[in-house]
Amino acid sequence: MRRVLLLAGSAAALVAAVSFLPAPESATAATAAATFIIPANDGYGVADCLATGGDCASGVANAWCLAQGYRAASAFGPASDITSSTGTSRPGPAAMAITCDN
Repeated sequence: MRRVLLLAGSAAALVAAVSFLPAPESATAATAAATFIIPANDGYGVADCLATGGDCASGVANAWCLAQGYRAASAFGPASDITSSTGTSRPGPAAMAITCDN
Protein backbone atom coordinates (compact mmCIF):
# COMPACT_ATOMS: atom_id res chain seq x y z
CA MET A 1 0.00 0.00 0.00
CA ARG A 2 2.86 2.35 0.77
CA ARG A 3 4.37 1.64 -2.63
CA VAL A 4 1.15 2.67 -4.39
CA LEU A 5 0.99 5.91 -2.40
CA LEU A 6 4.67 6.59 -3.12
CA LEU A 7 4.15 6.06 -6.87
CA ALA A 8 1.02 8.22 -6.90
CA GLY A 9 2.81 10.99 -5.01
CA SER A 10 5.82 10.80 -7.34
CA ALA A 11 3.57 10.98 -10.40
CA ALA A 12 1.76 14.03 -8.99
CA ALA A 13 5.08 15.74 -8.25
CA LEU A 14 6.30 15.01 -11.78
CA VAL A 15 3.14 16.46 -13.33
CA ALA A 16 3.46 19.56 -11.15
CA ALA A 17 7.10 20.01 -12.15
CA VAL A 18 6.33 19.69 -15.87
CA SER A 19 3.57 22.30 -15.61
CA PHE A 20 6.17 24.91 -14.60
CA LEU A 21 8.30 24.42 -17.72
CA PRO A 22 8.20 27.31 -20.21
CA ALA A 23 6.10 26.94 -23.34
CA PRO A 24 7.90 26.31 -26.63
CA GLU A 25 9.13 29.50 -28.32
CA SER A 26 7.03 28.96 -31.44
CA ALA A 27 3.81 28.88 -29.43
CA THR A 28 4.43 32.26 -27.79
CA ALA A 29 5.99 34.14 -30.68
CA ALA A 30 3.78 36.85 -32.15
CA THR A 31 3.55 37.48 -35.85
CA ALA A 32 6.11 39.79 -37.40
CA ALA A 33 3.65 42.63 -38.01
CA ALA A 34 0.01 43.40 -37.29
CA THR A 35 -2.27 46.28 -38.20
CA PHE A 36 -4.87 47.45 -35.70
CA ILE A 37 -7.86 49.60 -36.66
CA ILE A 38 -8.86 52.06 -33.93
CA PRO A 39 -12.29 53.68 -34.24
CA ALA A 40 -12.41 57.45 -34.00
CA ASN A 41 -14.87 57.22 -31.11
CA ASP A 42 -12.89 54.80 -28.91
CA GLY A 43 -13.30 57.09 -25.90
CA TYR A 44 -9.57 57.40 -25.20
CA GLY A 45 -8.65 60.03 -27.78
CA VAL A 46 -6.22 57.77 -29.63
CA ALA A 47 -7.64 58.69 -33.03
CA ASP A 48 -7.67 62.40 -32.15
CA CYS A 49 -3.98 62.36 -31.32
CA LEU A 50 -3.03 60.28 -34.37
CA ALA A 51 -5.10 62.46 -36.72
CA THR A 52 -3.27 65.64 -35.73
CA GLY A 53 0.13 64.04 -36.30
CA GLY A 54 1.57 66.19 -33.54
CA ASP A 55 4.14 65.33 -30.91
CA CYS A 56 1.87 62.83 -29.23
CA ALA A 57 1.18 60.74 -32.36
CA SER A 58 4.30 58.56 -32.37
CA GLY A 59 4.20 58.17 -28.60
CA VAL A 60 0.58 57.03 -28.64
CA ALA A 61 1.21 54.65 -31.55
CA ASN A 62 4.22 53.10 -29.81
CA ALA A 63 2.30 52.81 -26.53
CA TRP A 64 -0.56 51.07 -28.34
CA CYS A 65 1.85 48.55 -29.85
CA LEU A 66 3.53 47.90 -26.51
CA ALA A 67 0.13 47.30 -24.91
CA GLN A 68 -0.66 44.75 -27.64
CA GLY A 69 2.64 42.88 -27.09
CA TYR A 70 4.66 44.34 -29.96
CA ARG A 71 7.94 46.26 -29.87
CA ALA A 72 7.05 49.48 -31.69
CA ALA A 73 4.82 51.11 -34.29
CA SER A 74 6.16 51.06 -37.84
CA ALA A 75 3.32 53.09 -39.39
CA PHE A 76 0.18 54.91 -38.34
CA GLY A 77 -2.40 57.15 -39.94
CA PRO A 78 -5.92 57.22 -41.36
CA ALA A 79 -7.30 53.80 -42.23
CA SER A 80 -8.28 53.30 -45.84
CA ASP A 81 -11.65 51.77 -46.69
CA ILE A 82 -11.58 48.77 -44.39
CA THR A 83 -15.17 47.67 -44.96
CA SER A 84 -15.24 47.67 -48.77
CA SER A 85 -18.64 49.29 -48.60
CA THR A 86 -20.21 50.90 -51.64
CA GLY A 87 -21.32 54.07 -49.90
CA THR A 88 -19.52 57.32 -50.64
CA SER A 89 -20.25 59.31 -47.51
CA ARG A 90 -18.74 58.81 -44.08
CA PRO A 91 -21.04 59.33 -41.12
CA GLY A 92 -18.25 60.43 -38.80
CA PRO A 93 -14.52 60.81 -38.29
CA ALA A 94 -12.24 58.31 -40.01
CA ALA A 95 -10.79 55.36 -38.17
CA MET A 96 -7.04 55.21 -37.63
CA ALA A 97 -4.66 52.33 -38.40
CA ILE A 98 -1.54 51.43 -36.43
CA THR A 99 0.92 48.85 -37.79
CA CYS A 100 3.09 47.23 -35.12
CA ASP A 101 6.33 45.25 -35.55
CA ASN A 102 8.38 43.01 -33.31
